[in-house]
Amino acid sequence: MRGSTSARGVRDRSPWAGAASLAAIVMMVLAGCSAEPRQSTQQLERTLLERDRIAEAAHDESTARVATFLRDKWGPVPLPESPVERWVAANEWAPTMARCLSDAGYPGVLSADDGERLDFSALRVVDPRELFELDVATFDCQSRYPVRAWFESAVREVEAPWAHDYTLDVVVPCLLAAGHPVPPVPDLQSFGQTWRTEQQFDPYALISRAPETQVRAESMCPAADDVLDSVP
Repeated sequence: MRGSTSARGVRDRSPWAGAASLAAIVMMVLAGCSAEPRQSTQQLERTLLERDRIAEAAHDESTARVATFLRDKWGPVPLPESPVERWVAANEWAPTMARCLSDAGYPGVLSADDGERLDFSALRVVDPRELFELDVATFDCQSRYPVRAWFESAVREVEAPWAHDYTLDVVVPCLLAAGHPVPPVPDLQSFGQTWRTEQQFDPYALISRAPETQVRAESMCPAADDVLDSVP
């Protein structure tokens, strides 16, 4: 799974960077498949809609648990009910939260640990009222900018079948046409068990590890997780 460095050894990027261009490439590749391909843009759209529905339901459950914790801590207090504004990458979460909290009046909150943790050490909170208001602001920002990767186990059964078909129908033929060797794709059960983990199937594993070769292959033949993460 992608982190600051991906499982394939290529530097990670925000899933929103170049989203439109990657999505356009994928739609074009899918449109050019055989007369009756297993893959279709409609399948991708259905997968994305179902994936986001399940992820948002899991996020809602998580938010409700945090709300219960805050009310146990502070009493029956009103809390904001903010919808998701944008799903963010794991390494984008802390910078996004820090900006949100700064806009809410807490510029001392900093991003730490490559964007995956918030550092409150520079913030000066002097009384319980300020601590309560900080808790509410953090709750609000977290509600608005969740990380889909936190709910990967919930969406695995939705994403994995599409990703398996897409890898077989699109990525493998694309890489072979470009002259790259491709390892055997595992069956759906094995593929799904490791999907979105460090052990997930890597279609680029046999390609030269020269960074420019890897980047070119990934750009020309986008992997399933890149596609799913690139479409807002």
